[in-house]
Amino acid sequence: MGDRPPEGYVEPISVWLVEFLDSRQPGERFQAGAFTTEEEAQRLREALGQAGDYENLCVNLVPVHARLEDWDWDR
Repeated sequence: MGDRPPEGYVEPISVWLVEFLDSRQPGERFQAGAFTTEEEAQRLREALGQAGDYENLCVNLVPVHARLEDWDWDR
């Protein structure tokens, strides 16, 4: 890997996913929603937690790349 990003490099965007477990399908996570700010993701997490219909809610940060070359350079 070089010191410079590949030609046409685009910085990834950050997406916060609100995820939960479903006891009907052990070991699998599902997305309840995705947001461009952590604050909004936390708001959904709190709302779903209060509703009580979801297990093990969490928020995961996911960088989204436009191209494989950009992802590879960021590794």
